[in-house]
Amino acid sequence: MKVTILYNRVTSTQGRPKDILADEDSVKTALEIQNNLNTLGLETELLEITENNQADILAHKTDIFFNQSFGLGSIPKTESDVAELLDQTGLPYTGSNSEAIILTTDKIGTKKLILQNNLPTPNFQIFKSTHDRPHPKLHYPLIVKPASEDCSIGIDDNSVVSDLPSLQAKILELSKTYPGPYLVEEYIAGRELNVTIFGNGDAAVALPISEILFDARFANRPKIISFAGKWEETSEDYRGTSEAKCPAELSPDVKARVEEIALIAFKLTGCSDYARVDIRLSLQGDPFILEVNANPAIGATDGAVRSAKASGLTYQHFLQSILEFALLRFKRTLKSPHWAQI
Repeated sequence: MKVTILYNRVTSTQGRPKDILADEDSVKTALEIQNNLNTLGLETELLEITENNQADILAHKTDIFFNQSFGLGSIPKTESDVAELLDQTGLPYTGSNSEAIILTTDKIGTKKLILQNNLPTPNFQIFKSTHDRPHPKLHYPLIVKPASEDCSIGIDDNSVVSDLPSLQAKILELSKTYPGPYLVEEYIAGRELNVTIFGNGDAAVALPISEILFDARFANRPKIISFAGKWEETSEDYRGTSEAKCPAELSPDVKARVEEIALIAFKLTGCSDYARVDIRLSLQGDPFILEVNANPAIGATDGAVRSAKASGLTYQHFLQSILEFALLRFKRTLKSPHWAQI
């Protein structure tokens, strides 16, 4: 019984040189997954996917791929290609398929789908250049994001704007590094919630909701998770957002509503096994879906694992559950002498 943990290394990026930080966890997480699956009595191996070894992946023999690859080596925008390649093997693999990854990495497409299904999300507009003007119904402050990036790439202190000149300046700045279009949406002052959805279909559940805590450094600044806050460990933004509370303190009604819309978003976008839905809770207590991450980080200290532990799962059993979800989708079974009954 073999589990092949698939990962990639990124050695170059089309964006800023420091954007590569967002991809450096892949190898570390793959090793953590291997070490913890070994404790369950499974045979494991690591397999790197590169720019030119797709034929090797197709020919590889295993019982299941644990997909922790975010692209074909360093080729940008190829995360969905990995899932498509795994589909061609005919073998089980963990996580979402290519269609779900394509949709959720397209912020605009995801927003449109959410709106079509009457789920709450901040009002937004698509900008292609500095010549565009905000619609009268779009109210400042606004936050500006590259529409096809994730991991907070392109988001910094200047991303929240309060007038047209600062909006134009931000779009001009982004256009020098990240091709448009750009998602411009109303900034929701309030709390930042992460909801990990676990499982599939009617059996999918929301794990305990995690809240990012903003410390005093953000007293007079917009409370957003910038690229620095997510990845640059020596930055003030990182230090100011390094704490989280899980479970978040929410009223029963708000908790139920947050879980409800997160589960609906998970199913609408076609995610599988696990995903993370990012939500802003307004000062009035209204939740707004920001985005869906079909392939969130699941290293031992990442937010999804924090939520799993708050539900009573160990890291090993969290990983075991992901394997079981995937095997069930593919109508396979895989047992080990140390397999836990969850």
